[in-house]
This record gives sequence, C-alpha cells and structure tokens, in this order.
Amino acid sequence: MSSADRLRLRFELLDTDGSSVLTRADFVLYTSRVCRVLGVADGSPKAEALAAACGRYWENLAASADRDHDGRVTFEEYAALSHDPSWFAAHGEAYAVAIAAVGDLDDDGLIERDDFLGLHSAAGFPLAYAARLFGDLDRGVTGRVSTADFAAFVRDYYTSAADLL
Repeated sequence: MSSADRLRLRFELLDTDGSSVLTRADFVLYTSRVCRVLGVADGSPKAEALAAACGRYWENLAASADRDHDGRVTFEEYAALSHDPSWFAAHGEAYAVAIAAVGDLDDDGLIERDDFLGLHSAAGFPLAYAARLFGDLDRGVTGRVSTADFAAFVRDYYTSAADLL
C-alpha cells in the first residue's frame, strides 16, 4: 500500500462514524466497537486503558491539527501531521500499545489469530487485509502475534513514509 493510500485509509479508519471529519466521538465509538467485538467488558482495565489512550490520542491530535479550533479534524488538517514520528512517539505510542494490549485477551503477550482479525474488523479493515497482515506478522509459524510486534507495526503504519502492507 502506498504511503498516500495509507494516509487516506488511516483517516477513513479513524473516522469511525463516517462523517468525513475526525471528532472525539470517533475515538469513543472505536473503543466501544473493539471492546464489543472482542468481548472486553465495559469498565474492565483493558477497556479503560483503551478508552484513555484513544482519548489522549484525540486530544493531542485535535490540539496539533485542528487549525480552526472547531472540534473537528479534516483530512487536510490530518494530512499535515502525516508520517511525523516525533509526534506519534509523544502522542500516539500509548494508543499503539493499548490497541495491541486489548487484543491480547489472555494477557500472555500474544494476540491469537481470531482476536487479531476481530480487532481489525472492529476498526474497519477488510478481512483479506487483516488476514494477510496477520500472516506477515506471524510469519505462518505460531498462529499468534506478539503485542510488541503488533504495536511496532502500528507505529510504522502511522509514521513510515515507505510503502507498507
């Protein structure tokens, strides 16, 4: 996937409600969908950690990108922050770690294939993409992906200017 295509897809996936702008509601809805699909109980430590990480991600995204301070981030505003590793390191790292952790339902440091696919389905990724990504990260060996490897992929997905899967 080209860098430009990935930028557009990232925006569309973050736009959970499909309104063509990013708002706080998108991050709340994302948390709810992921937890529902994975069977993570509301109020559980995993749900709370994901909600907190998504909330911080939104707050920092809005503070950095929402140039007209209308509480909405357009694609153009979002694109101005694209591929900024320092911004992601400061504001997105907890988001990447929380996404990986919520997919690790038994807390063994590994995300099972079905949970990985469910996590991506809840986020809006096509199943074929999620299955191919899982195979690449797992290397066809164990049927599981480490949370550290997945968080590193999320980081690269958000910051790398290179073409990625």
